[in-house]
Amino acid sequence: MPKIAGKDVKEYLTLLSVNLVVKVKNLREYVKVIYRYYRKLSYAVVDSSLLLMYLFDNPFTVSRRYFSCRSDSEEYIYGETPLTTLEKISKEARIHSQDLVIELGCGRGRTCFWLQKFTGCRVVGLDMVPDFILRAKRIQHKLKITHLEFKQENFLLADLTKASVIYLYGTCLEAQTIKRLIEQLKQLAAGTRIITVSYPLTDYTEEPTFEIMKRFSAPFTWGKADVYIQIKK
Repeated sequence: MPKIAGKDVKEYLTLLSVNLVVKVKNLREYVKVIYRYYRKLSYAVVDSSLLLMYLFDNPFTVSRRYFSCRSDSEEYIYGETPLTTLEKISKEARIHSQDLVIELGCGRGRTCFWLQKFTGCRVVGLDMVPDFILRAKRIQHKLKITHLEFKQENFLLADLTKASVIYLYGTCLEAQTIKRLIEQLKQLAAGTRIITVSYPLTDYTEEPTFEIMKRFSAPFTWGKADVYIQIKK
């Protein structure tokens, strides 16, 4: 019994340590966000409104509440791209005002709001969780933000053909889901840029459909990961 108790204490302390590290990283990231992006008052209002909306009901809880009634248990894992990392990705991918960016699994939409405000591109955020989409639309309509759309939709069934850029932060997606998505992405126009985190699409298909144009490392809350920019051939 003492050994089990000792093991439990050790695991608890490990989890506590990991949680503390994540909270410190999130705090540092938020300080950077305020310094870099809140100088644009219109964005400060958007981001503050979004964060306040989830102050007592965090995105992970919202996602878990929705998927607890489904068999998609892996979808409990919720993550967002840090905005400072998103800035780096947008520069590396050369996202500009003429682009139409579709984010697959946009969550509460923070990435979409940032992209629209700081690159001027048109953005469509797709997510299956209705609460995410309803709340994002509420902020969008209240602040009258244009060139931005949120849809409650399964991206495996969505029409993605109008996009010039696809963004997927799908680090925890299962291999079968990625392979199904690849079938969707085959319908894209040649030259469409596809951004993925942690893995390239070429790891999941032998067909010469995609070409890796760039690979670079970027920081996320849980650590560094490789980001891949690919084009549809």
